[in-house]
Amino acid sequence: MTKKKKTIGLRKIEIDSETAEPMIVGVEEEYVSAAVAEAEKTVKAQAEKDKQTSIGKQIVMSKFLGISEKDKTIDRRQKFFKRLVSVIFLVLVVGVLAYTFYVDFFRAGEGKQAVSWSDLIGNFENTWYFLILAIVSLFLSYLFKGVKLSVICKSQTGKWHFKTCFETGVIGHYYNYVTPLAVGGQPFEIYHLSKHGVHGGVAASMPIIAFFLSQFAFVSLGIVSLVFFNGNILNIEQEFVINFPPIFNVLAIIGLFGCIAMPALVLIFSMLPRIGAKLVKWCTTLGGKMKIIKDPKKTEYKTLKTIVHNSVCIKRFAKNPIALITTLLLGIGETFALCSIAYFTLKLFGYDNANASGFMEWMQIVQLSIILYASVSFIPTPGNSGAADLSFYLLFTVGVRFAGLAFSAMVLWRILSFYSYIIIGFIFTTVNRKKDHLAEFLGVSDLEK
Repeated sequence: MTKKKKTIGLRKIEIDSETAEPMIVGVEEEYVSAAVAEAEKTVKAQAEKDKQTSIGKQIVMSKFLGISEKDKTIDRRQKFFKRLVSVIFLVLVVGVLAYTFYVDFFRAGEGKQAVSWSDLIGNFENTWYFLILAIVSLFLSYLFKGVKLSVICKSQTGKWHFKTCFETGVIGHYYNYVTPLAVGGQPFEIYHLSKHGVHGGVAASMPIIAFFLSQFAFVSLGIVSLVFFNGNILNIEQEFVINFPPIFNVLAIIGLFGCIAMPALVLIFSMLPRIGAKLVKWCTTLGGKMKIIKDPKKTEYKTLKTIVHNSVCIKRFAKNPIALITTLLLGIGETFALCSIAYFTLKLFGYDNANASGFMEWMQIVQLSIILYASVSFIPTPGNSGAADLSFYLLFTVGVRFAGLAFSAMVLWRILSFYSYIIIGFIFTTVNRKKDHLAEFLGVSDLEK
């Protein structure tokens, strides 16, 4: 008996006449594969005869289906790239730390005062409270994201669900920072929301809306920062301008393009769905030819489904302009809070600008931090590790007047702006998982009820 198999063939993108939303139009094709049926019979007979293991069955199946060699090649390539990225990540981080430690403690004495214990004690006695402000900035980054998700939830469901949204922000930060390019948090955010009172399409749309609007906020700040920096509108010290090579402008522009790529594709698809579909098809076809994508057609279909879903989410949310503007402002606040960690770390280690103080001094460092974050945003390591350490080390080298403290400032900044998210997120997810298991054991489906 032959076996029927269905495949989805993409044909076109159409606009729904009632909702005016773009949608995928697929055509199902049925075909009969006698070769597959024959291969299955042969595999069973061969397995019984030779008492093969499951590995043996896979080998025989691959022989008759004739497709596994290609799949194996792609799988091997993907595994190779994953291992290569892991090795590069470790080498890069260790190398950068070793290099910055050596430069700061053994070569940075020229032009800087030698540090002593009395200098350190005297410095920290006057600046210790900046550490508190840096920790407050860390908390504010969590708060802004939690409120942002809560505003979106209110606009979609009529309820704030602030506790759940704040917890979702913690989980999202954790998984974003442990995955390359900060793309791992959304599935876990959706799961947590759906598990704790926010169900259906709202749970799936909230992280998407928050991510897209945060990207728009960051890109907008990045463009403004580049314009201000190159025009020196904020009167940044010449020492900063000289020590920031022009390559940072180029890298920041590349990073901003990368940050806006997916949101821009969704907007293109919303307004010009057929052009958006062609762009997706071109990218997946190219990936298939380069042997990076195993099944270009399947990937194309999944990508288009994601883009259509994201497009619908954004368009529906945009119908509430107050919630839209509020979410954008909260995204800007989240970026300011993150960049403020660098500023307060600098102040902790003795940074003092004679030409500016207070708000203007803060704005200058925040502007430089945004440019640096943009310039390393496309580095495919968790938390942009390596590149972020090295680039911000330049900032601390200029801002810290004592030799040997730039490395210490960079390490503290890295702990507060990166590792703290991982530590806090790990503790929270572990505790939350135990609470969920306890709730299931007690027969409670939603801890908030």
